[in-house]
Amino acid sequence: MNKLVLTAIEAARKAGRAIMEIYAHPFEVYTKDDQSPVTQADLRASNIIKECLKPTGIPFVSEEDLPSDRSQFGRYWLVDPLDGTAEFVKRNDEFTVNIALIENKRPVIGVIYAPVLDKLWAAENGKLLQANLSPFNSQLSPFTVLVSRSHRTPEVDEYIDKVLRPEHPDLVIDTQGSSLKFARLAEGTADVYVCYSKTKEWDTAAADAILTAAGGKVLKISDGKPLEYDKKDYPNPPFVAWAPNKQ
Repeated sequence: MNKLVLTAIEAARKAGRAIMEIYAHPFEVYTKDDQSPVTQADLRASNIIKECLKPTGIPFVSEEDLPSDRSQFGRYWLVDPLDGTAEFVKRNDEFTVNIALIENKRPVIGVIYAPVLDKLWAAENGKLLQANLSPFNSQLSPFTVLVSRSHRTPEVDEYIDKVLRPEHPDLVIDTQGSSLKFARLAEGTADVYVCYSKTKEWDTAAADAILTAAGGKVLKISDGKPLEYDKKDYPNPPFVAWAPNKQ
């Protein structure tokens, strides 16, 4: 396993331990300028990951630590220190630590760590390095569509009804928080995830690397092309993520 992957895995686990320490006690919730929630866990995890990745000499971009300009970076770490802050605040356990390495607008390394489950998924250069089947039931027979637990929009339901249901009239819809949706797709316990909500690049980069390595796809709804991770701004367009052999 590449040293960079091992470093990212160590950083994710260390951040996860810090998150769980905060999760075990009452904590304050603050609101950022974009009205999204943030907690001490987000900030502490971001600082821990930054320190862990510092020896690599690779620029660091985090949801909680954004540079004024990343266009000069040939490659860089893209981190969501606590993906699923809304789920963390609701205490439903569905949150993750996401670390990706971006090269040429695409994630070449991806690490997702779910602290409550103590489960980790990792990929490097299109190869799935580590995954866990145990958190979820495998081999679901109905065609299963995942939607966000906290950010489901009317556009998602419209896409399901117009695009997916005609081919899969008996489909079932399931909700899941954070990057665990992508993990389920990679493991084959769901078929597709439809997203029209306001995600950012750091929400999807690590998960994109892992799902792609598993044989799945993450595609923009507008043109069917992969997401890009070096835009001027960070928001993702609406996208559909497909499990392997489903698209």
